[in-house]
Amino acid sequence: MFRTCMARSQRAIRIQNVLRPNILSVTPVFLNQTSTVRFNSTKSSEIADKVSEIKNELTSFDHQASPTGYVSDMTSDQLGYLDSIGLAQGYGPTALIERLLEYSHVYTGLPWWATIIVTTVAVRSVMFPLYVKASINGAKMAKIKPELDQVMQELREAENPQEQVQAAHKRKALMKDNDVHMSHQMFPVLQLPIAYGFFQGLRKMANHPVEGFSTQGNAWFADLTQVDPYCGLQIISAAVVVSMVRLGGETGAAAMNPMMKKVMTYVPILSIFITKELSAAVVLYFAANSIFSFIQALVLRNKYFRKFAKMPPIVAPASIPGAKQPPATVSEWWKEFNQNMNQNVGKKMKESNTKLGAIHKRKSGISNGFIKKH
Repeated sequence: MFRTCMARSQRAIRIQNVLRPNILSVTPVFLNQTSTVRFNSTKSSEIADKVSEIKNELTSFDHQASPTGYVSDMTSDQLGYLDSIGLAQGYGPTALIERLLEYSHVYTGLPWWATIIVTTVAVRSVMFPLYVKASINGAKMAKIKPELDQVMQELREAENPQEQVQAAHKRKALMKDNDVHMSHQMFPVLQLPIAYGFFQGLRKMANHPVEGFSTQGNAWFADLTQVDPYCGLQIISAAVVVSMVRLGGETGAAAMNPMMKKVMTYVPILSIFITKELSAAVVLYFAANSIFSFIQALVLRNKYFRKFAKMPPIVAPASIPGAKQPPATVSEWWKEFNQNMNQNVGKKMKESNTKLGAIHKRKSGISNGFIKKH
């Protein structure tokens, strides 16, 4: 048995030694024929085309597609052009203003610079009745401003809830007797979403840019996609706003103290440097809107127009003897602000001490075995 196994093992070793050189000498066919093997469904011309597509250089960034990804064969004189380039989509303030600008541009045939001005004037004209109501309310409030300021001072200096309630009732009665509505003073705030829509819409249209924006400017701002090279539109806007503030704001009846007028004089000047990097299209809207506001203030202050519109006349607030005068400078305002803050802190601390004393007294009553009810 052992001899038989040994004989078979020696025979297997001899066969392995004979076959090993032949196996090592064979070269794999797929390594030699890689460049020539193809499927029957593949043509040699297709292989050549694919090989020719291989490049050893990077594609230039100058030939990349537009970052917006929107290419339209329409022109800005056609309705739907803004939608075709990805603008005027949705129902937010920006999209609505973009549609309004497109309709104005298409149906009037005006260049883009005139379209922006006409659309601004049209929107502000629609809102004019709201400013009339605010001006009427402002004139009534200016008449009772000294008394109203005195009541507000009593409300701030109230030391307990009872005094606060009494001052609040007094303020409410004063406003009711003179037909003053605080909600009417908020009407001009409705312009904020519209102004935001104009700002965002024109900014996006200039950045795209919309067809015609680069050529349909005017005067020194011929290209609406670029910044105003001379900051002329910014200077016009600032000068008009300063004049409007001195006339009494957009309603023409806002009673501002001297300190507030000084602050509102410097803010428009500062805005020149803030808006100098904006496109001419956006700053043109600012200028047109400011000029309309200035004209509106002149109209609302005109005594003949107020008589025609049955609006109460604008009167200077009467001073009450012994009443506290508003701060005339920024330093006086800051000093008064700190005093009011310290008074409020002291009042809060006094209220906290009163509550802590009541809690301590209540706990001491519980520890004695009964709760004293007041």
